[in-house]
Amino acid sequence: MRQLRVAAPALLLFATACAVTRPSELPRAEAWVAAVKSAGIPDSMPWYSRFAEHTWVDVKCGDDAHWIRSEVIGAHSGARCETITAREAYSDWRWMDEAVRVHRVVVGEGARRVAERIAAVTAALDPRYKNGGYEAWPGPNSNTFMRELARELPELAFVFDHNAVGKDYTWLDAGWSPSRTGVSFDTWPLGATLALEEGVELHFLQLTFGVRLWPPRLELPFLPPIPWESEPQPSPAEHALR
Repeated sequence: MRQLRVAAPALLLFATACAVTRPSELPRAEAWVAAVKSAGIPDSMPWYSRFAEHTWVDVKCGDDAHWIRSEVIGAHSGARCETITAREAYSDWRWMDEAVRVHRVVVGEGARRVAERIAAVTAALDPRYKNGGYEAWPGPNSNTFMRELARELPELAFVFDHNAVGKDYTWLDAGWSPSRTGVSFDTWPLGATLALEEGVELHFLQLTFGVRLWPPRLELPFLPPIPWESEPQPSPAEHALR
Protein backbone atom coordinates (compact mmCIF):
# COMPACT_ATOMS: atom_id res chain seq x y z
CA MET A 1 0.00 0.00 0.00
CA ARG A 2 2.82 2.39 0.81
CA GLN A 3 4.28 1.82 -2.65
CA LEU A 4 0.90 2.62 -4.21
CA ARG A 5 0.62 5.87 -2.25
CA VAL A 6 4.09 6.89 -3.44
CA ALA A 7 3.42 5.88 -7.05
CA ALA A 8 -0.01 7.54 -7.32
CA PRO A 9 1.23 11.17 -7.62
CA ALA A 10 3.78 10.12 -10.25
CA LEU A 11 1.10 8.30 -12.25
CA LEU A 12 -1.16 11.35 -12.02
CA LEU A 13 1.60 13.63 -13.30
CA PHE A 14 2.37 11.17 -16.10
CA ALA A 15 -1.28 11.06 -17.16
CA THR A 16 -1.51 14.86 -17.03
CA ALA A 17 1.58 15.15 -19.20
CA CYS A 18 -0.12 12.95 -21.83
CA ALA A 19 -3.31 15.05 -21.83
CA VAL A 20 -3.99 17.34 -24.77
CA THR A 21 -6.08 20.51 -24.78
CA ARG A 22 -9.02 20.25 -27.16
CA PRO A 23 -11.03 23.07 -28.81
CA SER A 24 -14.14 22.17 -26.80
CA GLU A 25 -12.16 23.20 -23.69
CA LEU A 26 -11.44 26.74 -24.91
CA PRO A 27 -12.58 29.49 -22.47
CA ARG A 28 -16.02 30.48 -23.73
CA ALA A 29 -16.50 33.39 -21.34
CA GLU A 30 -13.56 35.29 -22.85
CA ALA A 31 -14.41 37.91 -25.48
CA TRP A 32 -11.03 37.68 -27.21
CA VAL A 33 -9.35 34.32 -27.82
CA ALA A 34 -6.59 33.18 -30.19
CA ALA A 35 -5.99 29.42 -30.41
CA VAL A 36 -3.20 27.77 -32.40
CA LYS A 37 -4.38 24.32 -33.49
CA SER A 38 -3.30 21.34 -35.55
CA ALA A 39 -4.81 18.18 -36.98
CA GLY A 40 -3.68 15.29 -39.11
CA ILE A 41 -3.58 15.62 -42.90
CA PRO A 42 -6.71 14.27 -44.65
CA ASP A 43 -6.59 11.41 -47.15
CA SER A 44 -7.07 13.80 -50.08
CA MET A 45 -3.50 15.07 -49.68
CA PRO A 46 -0.45 13.35 -51.24
CA TRP A 47 0.39 10.02 -49.61
CA TYR A 48 3.81 11.19 -48.44
CA SER A 49 2.28 13.95 -46.30
CA ARG A 50 -0.46 11.99 -44.54
CA PHE A 51 1.56 11.31 -41.42
CA ALA A 52 2.08 15.06 -41.00
CA GLU A 53 0.15 17.70 -39.03
CA HIS A 54 -1.54 20.79 -40.48
CA THR A 55 -1.37 23.90 -38.25
CA TRP A 56 -3.61 26.97 -38.21
CA VAL A 57 -5.00 29.64 -35.85
CA ASP A 58 -8.59 30.52 -34.91
CA VAL A 59 -9.38 33.93 -33.39
CA LYS A 60 -12.50 35.02 -31.50
CA CYS A 61 -13.15 38.71 -32.09
CA GLY A 62 -15.36 40.03 -29.32
CA ASP A 63 -18.00 37.29 -29.15
CA ASP A 64 -18.93 33.86 -30.50
CA ALA A 65 -20.62 35.39 -33.54
CA HIS A 66 -17.24 36.57 -34.81
CA TRP A 67 -14.55 33.93 -35.34
CA ILE A 68 -11.91 33.99 -38.05
CA ARG A 69 -9.43 31.35 -39.22
CA SER A 70 -6.00 32.07 -40.72
CA GLU A 71 -4.22 29.29 -42.61
CA VAL A 72 -2.74 27.97 -45.82
CA ILE A 73 -4.93 25.02 -46.72
CA GLY A 74 -3.31 23.76 -49.92
CA ALA A 75 -1.48 24.40 -53.17
CA HIS A 76 -4.13 26.74 -54.60
CA SER A 77 -5.49 28.47 -51.51
CA GLY A 78 -2.76 30.97 -50.74
CA ALA A 79 -2.74 32.36 -47.20
CA ARG A 80 -6.26 33.28 -46.23
CA CYS A 81 -8.19 34.70 -43.29
CA GLU A 82 -11.83 33.60 -43.37
CA THR A 83 -14.91 33.72 -41.17
CA ILE A 84 -15.85 30.49 -39.37
CA THR A 85 -18.69 29.55 -37.03
CA ALA A 86 -18.39 29.06 -33.29
CA ARG A 87 -19.26 25.41 -33.87
CA GLU A 88 -16.20 25.03 -36.10
CA ALA A 89 -14.02 26.88 -33.59
CA TYR A 90 -15.01 24.60 -30.69
CA SER A 91 -15.08 21.33 -32.64
CA ASP A 92 -12.60 18.66 -31.54
CA TRP A 93 -12.52 17.30 -35.10
CA ARG A 94 -11.58 18.46 -38.57
CA TRP A 95 -12.10 16.72 -41.92
CA MET A 96 -14.62 14.49 -40.13
CA ASP A 97 -12.15 12.14 -38.45
CA GLU A 98 -8.95 14.04 -37.61
CA ALA A 99 -8.59 14.99 -33.93
CA VAL A 100 -7.70 18.66 -33.31
CA ARG A 101 -5.00 19.61 -30.79
CA VAL A 102 -4.64 23.06 -29.24
CA HIS A 103 -1.01 24.19 -28.90
CA ARG A 104 -1.46 27.72 -27.60
CA VAL A 105 -4.33 29.77 -26.18
CA VAL A 106 -4.14 33.56 -25.86
CA VAL A 107 -6.93 35.55 -24.18
CA GLY A 108 -7.64 39.17 -23.31
CA GLU A 109 -5.52 42.01 -24.68
CA GLY A 110 -3.00 39.67 -26.27
CA ALA A 111 -5.75 38.02 -28.29
CA ARG A 112 -7.21 41.44 -29.16
CA ARG A 113 -3.83 42.49 -30.59
CA VAL A 114 -3.75 39.32 -32.68
CA ALA A 115 -7.29 39.97 -33.93
CA GLU A 116 -6.41 43.52 -34.95
CA ARG A 117 -3.37 42.52 -37.02
CA ILE A 118 -3.92 39.00 -38.27
CA ALA A 119 -5.79 39.86 -41.48
CA ALA A 120 -3.08 42.31 -42.61
CA VAL A 121 -0.23 39.97 -41.71
CA THR A 122 -1.93 37.05 -43.50
CA ALA A 123 -2.40 39.19 -46.61
CA ALA A 124 1.26 40.25 -46.54
CA LEU A 125 2.39 36.60 -46.41
CA ASP A 126 -0.07 35.43 -49.06
CA PRO A 127 2.07 35.97 -52.22
CA ARG A 128 4.60 33.32 -51.14
CA TYR A 129 1.92 30.60 -51.16
CA LYS A 130 0.17 31.49 -54.41
CA ASN A 131 0.87 30.42 -57.99
CA GLY A 132 2.87 27.29 -57.29
CA GLY A 133 4.68 28.55 -54.19
CA TYR A 134 3.21 25.82 -51.98
CA GLU A 135 4.81 22.38 -51.58
CA ALA A 136 3.41 19.78 -49.15
CA TRP A 137 6.97 18.52 -48.67
CA PRO A 138 9.47 19.95 -47.91
CA GLY A 139 7.75 23.34 -47.93
CA PRO A 140 6.80 26.11 -47.88
CA ASN A 141 3.43 24.86 -46.66
CA SER A 142 0.82 25.50 -43.97
CA ASN A 143 3.33 24.95 -41.17
CA THR A 144 5.91 27.26 -42.74
CA PHE A 145 3.17 29.90 -42.91
CA MET A 146 2.29 29.45 -39.23
CA ARG A 147 5.91 29.90 -38.20
CA GLU A 148 6.10 33.12 -40.23
CA LEU A 149 2.76 34.31 -38.82
CA ALA A 150 3.91 33.70 -35.23
CA ARG A 151 7.09 35.66 -35.88
CA GLU A 152 5.01 38.65 -36.91
CA LEU A 153 2.53 38.13 -34.05
CA PRO A 154 4.70 37.17 -31.05
CA GLU A 155 1.61 36.60 -28.88
CA LEU A 156 1.16 33.37 -30.87
CA ALA A 157 4.48 31.84 -29.76
CA PHE A 158 3.85 28.09 -29.46
CA VAL A 159 5.37 24.63 -29.82
CA PHE A 160 4.62 22.78 -33.06
CA ASP A 161 3.68 19.14 -33.18
CA HIS A 162 6.94 17.42 -34.14
CA ASN A 163 5.27 15.97 -37.25
CA ALA A 164 4.38 19.44 -38.57
CA VAL A 165 6.49 18.95 -41.69
CA GLY A 166 7.64 22.27 -43.14
CA LYS A 167 7.81 24.09 -39.79
CA ASP A 168 11.60 24.34 -40.21
CA TYR A 169 11.66 24.92 -43.97
CA THR A 170 14.27 27.47 -44.99
CA TRP A 171 17.52 27.71 -46.90
CA LEU A 172 19.31 29.38 -43.99
CA ASP A 173 17.79 30.78 -40.82
CA ALA A 174 18.73 31.37 -37.18
CA GLY A 175 16.77 32.97 -34.36
CA TRP A 176 14.12 32.34 -31.75
CA SER A 177 12.46 28.95 -31.62
CA PRO A 178 8.69 29.00 -32.38
CA SER A 179 7.95 29.04 -28.63
CA ARG A 180 10.40 31.94 -28.10
CA THR A 181 11.93 30.02 -25.18
CA GLY A 182 15.15 29.10 -26.97
CA VAL A 183 16.94 29.21 -30.31
CA SER A 184 16.85 27.41 -33.65
CA PHE A 185 19.31 27.12 -36.51
CA ASP A 186 18.15 25.61 -39.78
CA THR A 187 19.31 24.97 -43.31
CA TRP A 188 17.26 23.04 -45.86
CA PRO A 189 18.68 19.57 -45.04
CA LEU A 190 19.78 20.02 -41.42
CA GLY A 191 18.88 22.05 -38.36
CA ALA A 192 18.44 22.02 -34.61
CA THR A 193 16.45 23.63 -31.79
CA LEU A 194 17.39 24.05 -28.14
CA ALA A 195 14.63 25.57 -26.03
CA LEU A 196 12.83 25.24 -22.71
CA GLU A 197 9.55 24.25 -24.34
CA GLU A 198 10.69 22.42 -27.49
CA GLY A 199 13.52 20.65 -25.65
CA VAL A 200 16.24 19.35 -27.93
CA GLU A 201 15.36 18.79 -31.60
CA LEU A 202 17.34 17.60 -34.60
CA HIS A 203 15.83 18.45 -37.98
CA PHE A 204 16.76 16.27 -40.97
CA LEU A 205 15.03 16.76 -44.34
CA GLN A 206 12.08 18.39 -42.51
CA LEU A 207 11.72 15.41 -40.15
CA THR A 208 12.10 16.05 -36.42
CA PHE A 209 13.83 13.88 -33.84
CA GLY A 210 13.41 15.33 -30.36
CA VAL A 211 13.30 14.96 -26.60
CA ARG A 212 11.23 17.21 -24.32
CA LEU A 213 11.57 17.43 -20.56
CA TRP A 214 8.04 18.69 -19.82
CA PRO A 215 5.78 17.19 -20.72
CA PRO A 216 8.32 14.35 -20.93
CA ARG A 217 8.26 12.80 -24.37
CA LEU A 218 10.29 11.26 -27.14
CA GLU A 219 9.55 12.53 -30.65
CA LEU A 220 10.26 10.39 -33.71
CA PRO A 221 9.16 11.00 -37.33
CA PHE A 222 5.94 9.35 -38.51
CA LEU A 223 4.95 8.40 -34.93
CA PRO A 224 2.85 10.15 -32.26
CA PRO A 225 4.87 11.49 -29.32
CA ILE A 226 5.90 8.80 -26.86
CA PRO A 227 4.09 8.38 -24.47
CA TRP A 228 1.20 8.52 -26.89
CA GLU A 229 -1.46 11.15 -26.41
CA SER A 230 -5.01 10.07 -25.64
CA GLU A 231 -7.42 10.68 -28.53
CA PRO A 232 -10.72 12.48 -27.84
CA GLN A 233 -13.99 10.58 -28.12
CA PRO A 234 -16.75 12.23 -30.18
CA SER A 235 -19.96 13.22 -28.45
CA PRO A 236 -23.16 11.51 -29.65
CA ALA A 237 -24.05 14.62 -31.66
CA GLU A 238 -20.64 14.77 -33.33
CA HIS A 239 -20.71 11.01 -33.93
CA ALA A 240 -24.01 11.37 -35.79
CA LEU A 241 -22.50 13.99 -38.10
CA ARG A 242 -19.43 11.92 -38.99
